[in-house]
Amino acid sequence: MREFHHLSQTLDDIRILDAENPFDHILEAVVRIIGFDRAILFLKDPEEEILRAVHAFNLDEQIMAQMIVRKSDGPSMAWKVMMTGEPVILNNPTGNPEVNQKILEMMRAHVLALAPISRGGTTWGLLIVDRHLSAAPISDDDLLQLQVIADQVSITFQNHSLHEELSKKAKLLESQNAKTQQELALAKLVQDSVLPRSSPDWKGVKIDSCIRPARFIGGDFFRYLEGCREGKYLCAKQSCKDCPEFMQGILIGDVCGKGIPAALIMAVVNCLFQEKVCYFSDPAHIMNEVNLSLKEFMGAESRFNSSAFLGFFLPNDGKFIYTNAGHDFPIFYHNKTKSIRHLESTGTLLGIFKESTYTSIEIDVASQDRILLYTDGLIDFFERSMNVYDGFEHLQKLIIQNIDSGKDNFLEGIEKTIDSKDEEPSDDITAAIMIFD
Repeated sequence: MREFHHLSQTLDDIRILDAENPFDHILEAVVRIIGFDRAILFLKDPEEEILRAVHAFNLDEQIMAQMIVRKSDGPSMAWKVMMTGEPVILNNPTGNPEVNQKILEMMRAHVLALAPISRGGTTWGLLIVDRHLSAAPISDDDLLQLQVIADQVSITFQNHSLHEELSKKAKLLESQNAKTQQELALAKLVQDSVLPRSSPDWKGVKIDSCIRPARFIGGDFFRYLEGCREGKYLCAKQSCKDCPEFMQGILIGDVCGKGIPAALIMAVVNCLFQEKVCYFSDPAHIMNEVNLSLKEFMGAESRFNSSAFLGFFLPNDGKFIYTNAGHDFPIFYHNKTKSIRHLESTGTLLGIFKESTYTSIEIDVASQDRILLYTDGLIDFFERSMNVYDGFEHLQKLIIQNIDSGKDNFLEGIEKTIDSKDEEPSDDITAAIMIFD
């Protein structure tokens, strides 16, 4: 009984079927424990209706290789056991029309027993045992023990089958994941191509920026714009930086959501701004045009929306003109008065109402004034990762501390703080600071 229990535990290990000779010790145990002279394992060919002897104990390998039972050969006790799932004893198999006489001759057996290896509606094969040496009859108790072992073997086959199925699915998922990662890498490459690689060399202002997507690709957008204003249109020429009407623009925004859907909308919004800025120079007019096009593009039922802040700096006039479509309030630090002003919204989020209108606001900027633009991911980072109660208030304090210390590397410190945290940010983080000369 101890050995039988050990055999059952061994059969529970599905790795046994991956061994070089997985059933040798099982068949040997069948013979020794129950008292048979020989044991043969037949398995069904998955592509043909054929039973083949694949493992045997006390049987010559050359003889075993010849043991094939075809269903098409006619009535067969082996196939009957396979079909009914019921074990049988053949104490007088000679002359039985349902016994394959060729195999019987090869075995030279006088008593046989057959037990199916089946479970859950699936039959893999059967065990055939005999007593060709002693010719002692096979009892019902012998058959019961044989069937118990056959059931244990069937459990092993079932587990192995499930294991193989899971392995195939895992490989398929791995392949699909690799393909997805390749597509994401391409998407990131495309997205990175529309984001600025370096700060522009502009007259009268220095700009620094940082971008940290929460996932592989994100929904924040940011870019620099420039040209000469001639009436209400933005001149397409880039060779007139000394023109009194030369404008230096900055755009920042945040599409609702994260990941691929947000990145797709981000690409659309970014392209719309690039298109509209070629025809109009007033920030409010550009914002109106982008909103109309976005709403038309996405349809009336779309729930996607985006915030956006667009501003132009006129270095010869010392003016900054902007419009804000529901974006987090940029922080304007006025150096002369050492005060902070918020550049509040001048219209609703983009993509919500087709009838939305936007207005432009003009402010004076002077030497050492600063404008900090950011997305809500930065505020969320302060509150979630740094346990700050009010992230917006904390950000204003950091600006004052940075200025008081005489440093101009404000965003560098922010980046180091973000990168020092083990966890990824829960939202995309984008920020830019303009320091006026």
